[in-house]
Amino acid sequence: MLLTAIHKAFLLFAAAATPAPASTVPATLPLTDVVARVQKNYDGAQSYKAKFEQSQLNATFGRTTKSSGDVTFKKPGRMRWDYALPEKKMFVSSGDVLWLYEPEDKQAFRQELKQSQLPAALAFLMGKGRLADQFNIELAPKLEYGRPGDYRLSLKPKQPQSTYKAIYFIVDPSSFQVRETVLVDSQGNVNDVTFKDMVFNLKVADSLFQWKPPVGVRVIDAAKARP
Repeated sequence: MLLTAIHKAFLLFAAAATPAPASTVPATLPLTDVVARVQKNYDGAQSYKAKFEQSQLNATFGRTTKSSGDVTFKKPGRMRWDYALPEKKMFVSSGDVLWLYEPEDKQAFRQELKQSQLPAALAFLMGKGRLADQFNIELAPKLEYGRPGDYRLSLKPKQPQSTYKAIYFIVDPSSFQVRETVLVDSQGNVNDVTFKDMVFNLKVADSLFQWKPPVGVRVIDAAKARP
């Protein structure tokens, strides 16, 4: 569960970009130019806030669940996901420790980020990596996501990962912001996240990412609770 949060964190902050004015750039640029512009946008974003809508497909049961909320990021490596629907929960990290808080169940899961199985993703999240160095990237024009004219990028990790096998970025052809991300894990489950009302490089207090379990909340070591 917590590693899934890190996956999403990586995807979202990869999408962070300095807003660009609208243009008439057609979706016909070479792949290397598209990747370079996405990377440049990410490099220029120190903070990011958005509303998100998430759709998760369970391949085994053919069941889809939907959720939504708000997310905030700040370099280096700080993030906070506040879920509003279908139930309240929160993922938050100051950069060293990742928390999942489930207020209705009065429990919180704690995990050291160094225990993550996604070092390349975390390096990129913390501003230390580049997409082209970590992934084999291709255009995926037949991918059934996004809008007409969007760039659809397929990112496959150069180092095989046990927790996911493919990531797709849906890139706006004018701003080169990633408006949608799709992650497919090793079991064929699909995590589709769309971002709206994006705001970049706003002032975000560090205290937003500092969190302590309230009195009475049961704390669980995620590394011991889940394989």
